[in-house]
Parts: sequence; structure tokens; C-alpha cells
Amino acid sequence: MTDVPNEDRAVYRRSRDWIDYAIHELPSGVLWGANGATPAQCAEMLSDLDAFAGICARLGLDDHTEFIEACRWHFDHYPHYLGRRRHFVDYATYIRDRRGSLRVSLPPSPDWFQRT
Repeated sequence: MTDVPNEDRAVYRRSRDWIDYAIHELPSGVLWGANGATPAQCAEMLSDLDAFAGICARLGLDDHTEFIEACRWHFDHYPHYLGRRRHFVDYATYIRDRRGSLRVSLPPSPDWFQRT
């Protein structure tokens, strides 16, 4: 897609950046700012992730689906872990026990992303 509106570029860039930051400490946990996310913050991130999925669909970024679903898994499961933390050594153990991904890698950037 060569003619991507500037507004879509900006929304995509902001969303990609905050999602990357939120998951960059995996498997230690999901971040909200400098701290671990709370259950309420994870719910907000799930909503924002849905918006990111929508813009990816609009931009034809089908290669982002796996990334989005992996993030969704963590934003959905991290609150459960927090509520049952005493039953697990750490979040990495929780992830392994539930066959989640210990790491989530960013999908390839669209060509226009590199040029902006």
C-alpha cells in the first residue's frame, strides 16, 4: 500500500510503539509505563489492541495477525496471573504452564513505515 494517509501512519506508529513497549519485558510481565500493568490497564490495552487490529486490517497488514493475537493472549492472561500470583514462581512459569509465547516479536514494518 503506497498511499497511506498521514493520520493512519501516525496512529499505526503510536500503537506499534506502545504495544512494543508493553511487551518488551516478557516473560517478566506486561508493562504500563515503567510499572507492571494492572488488570484494569490490561483491559484498556485489549481495547486499544482491537483498535490497532482495525487499522492493520484497513491498511492490509495481514502479517500482523499473529503478533496481535500473541499480544492479546498476554493482555488477557496477565490479569489472571496477577490474581493468582502466589500459585506461580513467576510470570514465565505461568506462561509455560498455559503454553503461551514467552516472547512476542514485532512483525515486519510496512515499507512506508521505514520512509517516515
